[in-house]
Amino acid sequence: MASAVVVGASVAGLLTARVLSDLVDDVVVLEREHLIDAPAARGHVPQGRHLHLLLTAGLGLMVDWFPGIREELEGLGAVRIDGSRAWVYQAGGYRAQGDWGRAALSMTRPLLEQVLRRRVALLENVRLEDGVAVDRVEVSDGRVSGVVVDGVSRPADLVVDCSGRSSRIAHQLASSGILAPPVSQVSIDCAYTSGFMQRSTDDFEGTFLVCGTSPPTSFRGGAVLPVEGERWMVTLAGVHGDLPGITEGELLSFARGLSSPAVGQLLARAGPLSSVAVYRFPFSQRRHYEKTRQLLPGFVTLGDAACSFNPIYGQGMACAALQAEALGETVRTTGVGSPDLPRLFHRRAARIIDAPWAIAVGADFMHPMTVGPKARGTDALNRYVLRVVKATHTSVPVARSFNRVLNLVEPPTTLIRPSVLGRVLASSLPGPHRPAPVHHPRVGPPSAVQADG
Repeated sequence: MASAVVVGASVAGLLTARVLSDLVDDVVVLEREHLIDAPAARGHVPQGRHLHLLLTAGLGLMVDWFPGIREELEGLGAVRIDGSRAWVYQAGGYRAQGDWGRAALSMTRPLLEQVLRRRVALLENVRLEDGVAVDRVEVSDGRVSGVVVDGVSRPADLVVDCSGRSSRIAHQLASSGILAPPVSQVSIDCAYTSGFMQRSTDDFEGTFLVCGTSPPTSFRGGAVLPVEGERWMVTLAGVHGDLPGITEGELLSFARGLSSPAVGQLLARAGPLSSVAVYRFPFSQRRHYEKTRQLLPGFVTLGDAACSFNPIYGQGMACAALQAEALGETVRTTGVGSPDLPRLFHRRAARIIDAPWAIAVGADFMHPMTVGPKARGTDALNRYVLRVVKATHTSVPVARSFNRVLNLVEPPTTLIRPSVLGRVLASSLPGPHRPAPVHHPRVGPPSAVQADG
């Protein structure tokens, strides 16, 4: 009877358990925190208190794995959002509203984790054990044969490390010289402050608001999205020492310094923020298991334990879902105990990670203070992406293609297809007229906007 141990009840761990439940007789998820059946942020997931968006690539897989989960989440207050009433400001303008493809789902991460835990607990061959700290993986005869918990061996044919970017297992194996993949780190020193505001129908004329960075003039970001409980969730972010702060005055001042005035206006109208949380993200990190000559049979790494990039781009959960899908496909092909499984899986996972890494880390290199290994062609790619962003201001088809890439539905190469490339080049040709003035969204009644200045 084949068995698997998944270390960590993160989104990555829960999705991995679901995938393996179709392929392995017995699956155990070991989580070091004590879990409660409530949408509460977990202590070892500090980013869980900040804005998360379930991108369409991840949502599509979850709907397949857990039938009815979209409706369940919406019943608990999650909000569908699409391009029809979206306000996304970047590079001097707002993205053209319209059909951007499938709707995404906006909610807090603790709500998503609670629903996923409930769904996984219903699987007959999966057990979720909380308050269980894994001491180490057990290696014998050149392969991982299980884990050790409180000095007691827990055998398994496959161990999947989903314990996050600070994985103790990864450190244990690297420090002992058993498995030490090359590691890329790109410094961004991103600081986040997030909180909630009550949401009413006359706050704002759109469904959500995002102000992205606009290099080289602004590297600040902010977002206001609807979440459960009839609330707005707000996240403000700065990099390389530009901190949003934590007091009401600091947050409002930072928001008013964004490229779009709408975030500051909405914060002034519906704020101040409640349940304020801060988070510091020093660097993006990637463990290159695909570049490691000698992997460990019986052991793979998935999610943030393999790669974690600047969370402002919101791609972590969807990327983890795609990796879980790839693990399932590999296990189905090779068998859970195959010595070829780690090599074949990590090659697949690397191709999945390449796209969000290029998007997130590549964009971070637009800031002159960002340091780390820089892929060849990054500057040229960034210049072209900037032209794409500007084309989205007037072209719904380009906005749709760009949105599908950001949602990990299509690869970045989509943006150089002739149909997209032609529109991008046409939009950047010099014209005889001045560009139309930017129309910012209405926030509250006109008098409130005027009073806010």
